[in-house]
Amino acid sequence: MEFSIQKSTQFKINELIIVTKSGNIDITPIFVELSIYDSILMPVMSGSILVTDAIGLSSILSFDGSEALLIDISKDENSDVGKFKKAFRIYKQSNRKADNGSETYILHFVADEFMYSDQQKINQSFTGTYSDIVQKILENYLKVPQNNAGGIYEITSGIRNITIPNLRPLEAIEWCAKRAVDSKQSPNFMFFQNMVGYNFASLSTLLTQDNILDINYLPKNLSNVGAINEISSARGYEVITQSDSIKKTREGVNAGQFIGFDPMTRTVAKKNIKFSDHFSSMEHGNETPNITNIKNRDGLSNQEAFDSKKTVSIFSAAKQLSSYIKQNDPHSLQKQENYENYLFQRKAILANLMEKRIKFAMPGNFQLTSGLNVNVMLPSMSQKEDGSDNIDDSLSGKYIIIASRQIIGFEKHETIIEVATTSTEKEFVATSDASQTADILDY
Repeated sequence: MEFSIQKSTQFKINELIIVTKSGNIDITPIFVELSIYDSILMPVMSGSILVTDAIGLSSILSFDGSEALLIDISKDENSDVGKFKKAFRIYKQSNRKADNGSETYILHFVADEFMYSDQQKINQSFTGTYSDIVQKILENYLKVPQNNAGGIYEITSGIRNITIPNLRPLEAIEWCAKRAVDSKQSPNFMFFQNMVGYNFASLSTLLTQDNILDINYLPKNLSNVGAINEISSARGYEVITQSDSIKKTREGVNAGQFIGFDPMTRTVAKKNIKFSDHFSSMEHGNETPNITNIKNRDGLSNQEAFDSKKTVSIFSAAKQLSSYIKQNDPHSLQKQENYENYLFQRKAILANLMEKRIKFAMPGNFQLTSGLNVNVMLPSMSQKEDGSDNIDDSLSGKYIIIASRQIIGFEKHETIIEVATTSTEKEFVATSDASQTADILDY
């Protein structure tokens, strides 16, 4: 089968259909813009579609949550390359306005599992790994079909005996993801739906996958650049954040302290946590951490300032030393929740990931979906020296896509992605000089 891309932003709508109580309606002729969203921070995919309606669909349909939207779009006609095919549930109509004999409005849609999840609650005890529990919820409560189960699924560490506290199924899965740890006891699991399906995987696994695309930023309209090569060339980019020292301090990225108390054994304990503790428990895409070693007025490193953030909670480590529990309830020691392993560290891990983010406007590409990696190569905004590669090391490197938006309309398909990374291609971790603090004090 011949596959031809004439333009990097081209697309072919095979189906764009609303499934109603009385039959199917093709809305391809009346849609203006279609947007599809996914993110590693959202459990399901969603989207919206702007419609200019001159046939009175609003008076025919109720848009009461019963209508479904079928989307089948590919890059080229009669090709499976760059293909997107999914069904959604329309849950809301908004922005309805009259417009010269017709009307415009927005239809909002979401994965059907989201609406199904909202109609039920889980109040049940489970025993097993968190990955086992998540799988049971997906199969028994959400009844996820096979065509949505093709994402990454990773096994968690540790047997737990838990009770889901009256949560919706998707809320229960996110509740499990926040508590799950990998083999290194790192609490970095994420649950999300992308173009491939539902995913339950650690950031360590996601960050170390192969890159699916090299993203560069080149001058446009070059005569020797074809449509295929243009797919990897960003149309524009924005650095959302590169480093926020105050936020890193307050979120416990640099350092902090976990204070645990056990009412059963009447034990109180403190655990100092450095940046290296949560960073080294994971795998990363680049060699050098996103961190700077900054000395304060007392000569203390920001990675030793444990008063920066404190988390107080019950904890279970003290029970391991109790002879009474070992004698009377030894099985509980094997299935207890280790709050000290995730309450402080997880927030620090996610805050560190979100500290370096870039937004790219790309030619339409359904492969650019959350949870996958790209290699970013951005030029240095300075005069190029002879023999230099003119690459900005502060921004270039391996990134994970944390969110994507597919925009289809006006005869053009564009993809907006937001990427982030926990590490950098710089060769070393920068350390502040004592003279910098002295200059502040003496000025």
